[in-house]
Amino acid sequence: MNTPEQEFAQKVRGILFMLASTVTFAVMSGIVRKLAGYGDVHAFEIAFFRNFFGFLMFVPVLMRVGVGPLKTRKLGLLGVRSICNGVSMSLFFLGLAYMPLVEVTALNFTIPLFVTVGAVVFLREKLGIARTLGLAVGFAGALIIVQPGAAVISFGAILVLLSAAIWAVAVIDIKVLSRTESSLTITIYGVLFNAVITLALAVFVWTWPTWEQLGWLVGVGIFGTIGHLLFAQALKLTDASLVSAFDFTKILWASLIGYVFFAEVPQVTTWIGAIVIFAAATYITWRERAAEQARKSAAALAPATRPAE
Repeated sequence: MNTPEQEFAQKVRGILFMLASTVTFAVMSGIVRKLAGYGDVHAFEIAFFRNFFGFLMFVPVLMRVGVGPLKTRKLGLLGVRSICNGVSMSLFFLGLAYMPLVEVTALNFTIPLFVTVGAVVFLREKLGIARTLGLAVGFAGALIIVQPGAAVISFGAILVLLSAAIWAVAVIDIKVLSRTESSLTITIYGVLFNAVITLALAVFVWTWPTWEQLGWLVGVGIFGTIGHLLFAQALKLTDASLVSAFDFTKILWASLIGYVFFAEVPQVTTWIGAIVIFAAATYITWRERAAEQARKSAAALAPATRPAE
């Protein structure tokens, strides 16, 4: 059992891994913004290379551990997860071609809200007052950003919100898969299937990248994969409710990258909406965590409270 000092140090490491993951994801999004918005590489093609180079990073792992992680009886669910993931990623990258980086990042905080809706729809979980309140506040934050009353909602905002909703379905699928499949199996099949799915979308808009563009595309694959690995390590080291609070730093890095490299100045409404969305998502996550711990405590105490037979 770890001492309090060791537990504190482990939490600090988890937070540092989480912060590192937010930086890498922001850098990846910045590269996508450069290529899709200014570099004449279509977002669908970028999504393919993101998965292709991401899969290449797992080849040494397969060479070391063998084909064991590829054995599964849930190929159908893995396929559904990959279709949702591939389409969601393609729409997200396409959104980066039409919207400032910080606005895309802010709207992407709606993913936990859509996951909650998906859990109610697909897993028949109860909605409850707390979830309803959190969802209402969170989606109100999204409305603050897109400002539908001031103008027609931008095409980019629709793409990003649709991407978040589709990714939420993939998250629900992953929840089901994680009951029987390892994270390595889910991840490897994810990047493998995603490469095929995004290639099917990319062929309709394909143009061969220049060597410079190819270098940036390699960067997208590397930063995206490293970001996922850092995030997974953060969750391994400490509680998800703790490290998730630092996910908000993504908007800081996105704001900095957008300002320095693309002269994008965030609007005040973007910051207000992002704070509202993140606060609502954090509240829902905290409530879910507290409810889960209460269920586990009740289950652990149940045998001890039974009358003697």
